[in-house]
Amino acid sequence: MMTFSLLSCSSSRAMEERRLSHPPTPTGWLDESGIPSYDSSIPIFYNTGVEWNQRSLQLIEEAEEYIVISIFLGNLMDVATEVWDALIAKMHQGVRVYCMIDSTSYFQTPPHSSRIVPAAFSYLRDAGIEVVEYNPLSLNQLAFIPTLFDRDHRKYWIIDGKHIALGGININYASLAYPPETGNIDSMVEFDSPGAITQMLTSFVATWNQYSPSRLDVSSFEVPPTDDLATKVWILDHRWPSSSETTTLFDAVTLGCQEELWMVQGYTYLTAALKERIANAVRRGVKVNVMLSENAGKANYQSAAYYSILDLIDAGATVYMYDDPNKAFLHLKLIVCDDRYTVVGSPNFNFRSQTLSRELAAVFAEEEVAAQAKAHIDELLKHCRVVSREEALQWRTTKHYLYHLLMQVYG
Repeated sequence: MMTFSLLSCSSSRAMEERRLSHPPTPTGWLDESGIPSYDSSIPIFYNTGVEWNQRSLQLIEEAEEYIVISIFLGNLMDVATEVWDALIAKMHQGVRVYCMIDSTSYFQTPPHSSRIVPAAFSYLRDAGIEVVEYNPLSLNQLAFIPTLFDRDHRKYWIIDGKHIALGGININYASLAYPPETGNIDSMVEFDSPGAITQMLTSFVATWNQYSPSRLDVSSFEVPPTDDLATKVWILDHRWPSSSETTTLFDAVTLGCQEELWMVQGYTYLTAALKERIANAVRRGVKVNVMLSENAGKANYQSAAYYSILDLIDAGATVYMYDDPNKAFLHLKLIVCDDRYTVVGSPNFNFRSQTLSRELAAVFAEEEVAAQAKAHIDELLKHCRVVSREEALQWRTTKHYLYHLLMQVYG
């Protein structure tokens, strides 16, 4: 744990000095840190897997030139196979389709089951889809274990250079099957932004060429100009250590917030430095609210997250526990700051998202966008309870602590 603390610069004085050295707003912090921003349309939120599944199938149907997809988990099961089949059909119509999927897909199980669900790699390759496996797992990696933990946790789609969507939804059962079956509750945001699309196409091609013998050239992906770009979007495309942008994001929203902070997180495994970011905000009078979830479906993930709840409470945050009526897991990563700044993406509030995971987030500084996000949070609050300190103390057991240590690098 000392390593985690030192790496993130956790002392109260150092954190306050860091805050005072940056502008007092999240986007001011991002600008000064060199995070790129682009003209953008107002984003559209899709707050269930079913909503996003319907929209993604529509985007596939409307595609004319190319479809680029990068996801963490891609599996074969029910609704996920429907998406793959739609992509295959579009490929046969002459549309270029490229999919990048993390190797973790080989080890996925449905919620509350130990049955391994097949990954989509062979299915797509046999059909002729261009697919790349991110950081393939091999025996050679055993010689240098840290390479095993380099995983691409990003989820984003680009269609014809006209539309980009990103968030937390994979192409698998858990992401797409709620409701009626119990999967995850998660969101994607879709927006138009030639600048953001160009950045992410460049990122996609660079990553693709690292792992595929079939090389791509970013110049082959046209990005047409577009109108009605009424706002801006900041794009954080994290790859540690070359671009440690997740830590910049955590600094911006905790140290740049002035009045109220909402953080919706499926999992948070706190380090001393992450706890100090929350405590700093509270000491400055910021009302910090953290929403976590029951029904993780995996005991190690849930135990590790529950262990950190006492730290959040002791730092001054109000912790809400979400319990879905259908026992779905709230996988969402959503941040709203001062009713103006909204963050949607893949990072969890933990050490792993600061380091070994590839992560992606979009930040909007628009009250209209924040209002959409807060409305969704208000709906989630209908199924929440506030966690007391006494309840949080029950999870400070040796078992929960060991899971907490494990998940710092694994989860």
